Amino acid sequence: MAKPKNPAPGSRGGGQPQTGALYSLSDPRDGTVRYVGQTTNHLQLRLSQHINNPTNPGMRMWINGLTADAQVPRIDLLREVPAADLDEAEHAEILAHLGAGHPLLNHPYYLAHSAVDQAPGQPSHRATVGSSRVGSGSAPDGWRRRLKRRLKELKHREAQALHRWILAEEQRRLAEDVQRSEVKAGHFDAYTLTATIKRLVADSEEARRRYLAVRKTRKRTARLRRPGWVRRRRKKVPSRLGLGLRRLKLILRSKTPPVAPYVPTLLRDRQPFQYPAKYEGGQLITSWGVEYFVGAWDTAQGRLCIIYPLAWRGGRIGYIVSTARDLADTLKPTVTAVLRSSLERVGGDNFPVVAVDADYPEDTYETDTAHLYDLLGHKVPWWPMEMRRPEYMMRWRPDGPSAAYAAIPTTDLDPLRRVVDAESPGSPVPCVLHPLIWKLQKNANDGAGWELDEAREEYSEERVIIPVTLDRHQSDEPKDPTTAVAREAWSRLLARTDTDALACCRAARQWNGGADFPLGYALTLPSNHGFAVTEWLERLTPSAPTAAALLLVDDIETEIIFRDPLTDIPVIQEPGRDIHTYAPRRLETTGVLAELILDSTVWIRTDDGILHIAPQPGGGQVVTWGYSGGGPGCLMVLIQRMLLNAASDVDVRNDADYDWRSAPSGLKELVSTSWPNGTVFTRAELEEACVRDDPPGVLRYRPRRPRA
Repeated sequence: MAKPKNPAPGSRGGGQPQTGALYSLSDPRDGTVRYVGQTTNHLQLRLSQHINNPTNPGMRMWINGLTADAQVPRIDLLREVPAADLDEAEHAEILAHLGAGHPLLNHPYYLAHSAVDQAPGQPSHRATVGSSRVGSGSAPDGWRRRLKRRLKELKHREAQALHRWILAEEQRRLAEDVQRSEVKAGHFDAYTLTATIKRLVADSEEARRRYLAVRKTRKRTARLRRPGWVRRRRKKVPSRLGLGLRRLKLILRSKTPPVAPYVPTLLRDRQPFQYPAKYEGGQLITSWGVEYFVGAWDTAQGRLCIIYPLAWRGGRIGYIVSTARDLADTLKPTVTAVLRSSLERVGGDNFPVVAVDADYPEDTYETDTAHLYDLLGHKVPWWPMEMRRPEYMMRWRPDGPSAAYAAIPTTDLDPLRRVVDAESPGSPVPCVLHPLIWKLQKNANDGAGWELDEAREEYSEERVIIPVTLDRHQSDEPKDPTTAVAREAWSRLLARTDTDALACCRAARQWNGGADFPLGYALTLPSNHGFAVTEWLERLTPSAPTAAALLLVDDIETEIIFRDPLTDIPVIQEPGRDIHTYAPRRLETTGVLAELILDSTVWIRTDDGILHIAPQPGGGQVVTWGYSGGGPGCLMVLIQRMLLNAASDVDVRNDADYDWRSAPSGLKELVSTSWPNGTVFTRAELEEACVRDDPPGVLRYRPRRPRA
């Protein structure tokens, strides 16, 4: 390849280079391209930099091999590109050469392409090890020449072993650096690399052992070049001065003071109030999706930051360490302390505190509020979790008055209030949301009031101050709507697709499990279902992601949403996986029960041929069969009520119906027997079981042929 006309790319006008060069380093022995790089300097200057300071162990071994043969790499210009595009062009050239089959030594490809083969012209190891032994017959070359050839082979083997050891160490250090960077970034699943690092450490130790063994053999062989009387030398007798110096070194070494261990900042001994701490204000930060309030003080030991998590999960150790790292980039504290959600006495008036020093950000240690009190010079503020409102915490000052406000419910009430404001007059939705909002706020006030009263009555405020009082003022409790109005309101909310309606439904499920929902118990049907589930799936139609569907699963991005056109019940299915749906509270039908089918769950077929999922009673009870317990008891009640009226509401519980002692023996035997999936009972068989003492005969379902 011709040399470039301009040996220094981009150096015409002085200043910053405008263009750069892409070059390749080739092996002069066979012409193989071994490296692709970029430069804005002269090519020969870049070549001398490669020779004097190789970029990685693979380049070092390759250049050393060329130097041993009195050769240097050949540098060729590939093309000139603008300086701003050098990185992208270099990456494209590297990929092109790798695709062409060139064994490049660029990082990290040198790990795969730098395996040391036999040097060109070197004899085979196995063929010469035995024949090059000193004293093995009389060869025409003589023993000195054979010894010289043997040493040359051992040197080559030593270089190979050393290179393998260097590669093993590079891989181990690379894995440790990756794990260290993942841990610093807060990815705590990076500890799964420990097994890989242990394997790489074992490989490195094995490579080191082999290298030392070859090196020892080479040194022993090298000693054969000298006669025995030269090797056997007398030990040198130390002089009086040498003995005195050695004795002086031992004396000085014994009097060297030991290194003092590191003492965390908050655990060091200090005089209380030796430096008045100054409150610098607070700010809000977000780390790992959790919001924190941080108060900063200027103390005698440096800047102290106290973190208050604004969510219950923010008090975990992993979140604390990650938040301390985030603070190190902004506030640069000397020590970071964390006051958790609740106070627990550890002795006297002291409460536990988790702290992290800036000198050792990976290590946390336990202390208490007594050390904070000595360092600050005033009481440490603490807010209960239900009272941690950011706007009031930002206004707090050590000498300011206490603030009074209502507690924060665990459920966000803003979406519920927005839905109420958007409803038209006469809508039943505000009738169910007004009592729910009042109850959630009342529950939060009661919890915060209990915690505040306990903290103020049982714990003295000598070292901890609670700068807040609870405002318990609430309007009169709204009247709960009737069951019909409540189910109509929740039917409308469950059919909506906006996020506010979903928040309302989740709040109701968190409060009472969705007792007023028109939908019953959530069911999960396995993927290996039977004929009844298959027949039911054939009538489903695609549907939008309503609030009722979003309540079934957490992640709905990969799911397929359907709807039962007869009951408007949502169904979520992913091909090859389980099916999620609801059981109705009652059947919307005018027919009578014709068949009861057991297939993953209980199914009801009415006399008009329509297949329904059997109603579930709710309240933690599930209709099932195969043992003597609550589930078969619910099935026993379901059979008796469905025979009387297929549209009856099984959610209305009557404890007398669940009495096993008064139930017919045939019905008890039927529900407690472990029937296989696909078992079908006709209406006549069920009626017979309710009056007889022995179970009826069982008919297996034969699937009908699909209609043309």
